[in-house]
Amino acid sequence: MNEVETTLAIQMKRIAVTLLDMEQSRFVSASQTMDLSAIQSEVYSNFFESYIDTTLNSPKSVACKFLDRDNDIITKINRYVEYPDDTHFLSLANDLSNKLYQIMQNVSNSNGSVFVAHIEIIDEPYILFLKLDPKEAVQIDLETLNLKTIENILPDASSRVQKCALIRMNYNPLEENVYVLDRQSDGEPAKFFMETFLQATPIASDRKKTKMLMKELYEKIAESINEEQTPHLQKVIDEEFENGKYIELDASVHNIYEAIAPSENRNDFVEQGAKLFINEFTDRNPNFTPTFEVKRDDLNVIYKSAEGEILFRYDKRLENIEVHHDQVNGTYTITIRDADKIDFTLHKKPL
Repeated sequence: MNEVETTLAIQMKRIAVTLLDMEQSRFVSASQTMDLSAIQSEVYSNFFESYIDTTLNSPKSVACKFLDRDNDIITKINRYVEYPDDTHFLSLANDLSNKLYQIMQNVSNSNGSVFVAHIEIIDEPYILFLKLDPKEAVQIDLETLNLKTIENILPDASSRVQKCALIRMNYNPLEENVYVLDRQSDGEPAKFFMETFLQATPIASDRKKTKMLMKELYEKIAESINEEQTPHLQKVIDEEFENGKYIELDASVHNIYEAIAPSENRNDFVEQGAKLFINEFTDRNPNFTPTFEVKRDDLNVIYKSAEGEILFRYDKRLENIEVHHDQVNGTYTITIRDADKIDFTLHKKPL
């Protein structure tokens, strides 16, 4: 088995797929893990990465916590954490998939494939649980111009019907344990998936609120400024939303509008723009608590060699660091300008 690392610093450790055939009342378990080295890299970037990114960052995703520490999903994951081999991973994948199958027999007749994967996002381990409903597509033969139907096509991350959960393997009862994306007709996670299968409940986490507010501020203000100003806008937002800082919604929004305001009509831009944003944002998110601690997981930039011999991580807000990988010679060159202004430590990977 070979590990695969994607461009988003997501490492795929293991993956297995099962089949839920609700029409035939049939569950097909996984007999082996998939050979990661046989899967094209585009599959990771266009398929798995897309689902993972959507589950973490989509406005439709929900941060949740397990209702109690005796949750059977936690127990099953802990067993795999203790024995992290293919045999125990297959047991985990099949147990989770079969649990969903048993629950769905009473509430849904939707067939589907279930992907269960052990992944790492910026070195933090997760279990990815992804249930996809198959669909059909029509393909044209470019030589004969004949049409044919292709069955069991997997939908992409923009499709409406999908169930995805990202479960933290390091359980912490004080923080969100799982991120859930379940696009139904009403756009909300189905109760049987979140409450019965995962046994989890939504929480308004500081991490989720931080992502939501930063994203909407950038998109809203970017509409009213020139494109060449957007890097400055991103820098202003990054500085205002410093990790670990306690902020208040109204004050932070005004600070950002003031920092980005043009010299002409400055007061109107700040007062009217900030007021409009706050009103629209609170109308869309009535349960958004205005005071919270900034929690960000987007600040790390990681460069890692294929076999993990070199790992270089730094804060993306630092503008005086460059990393160049010479693929011909197989060398890495790290350039740090004004290094005396940076506090950093080099760690040698233990043998």
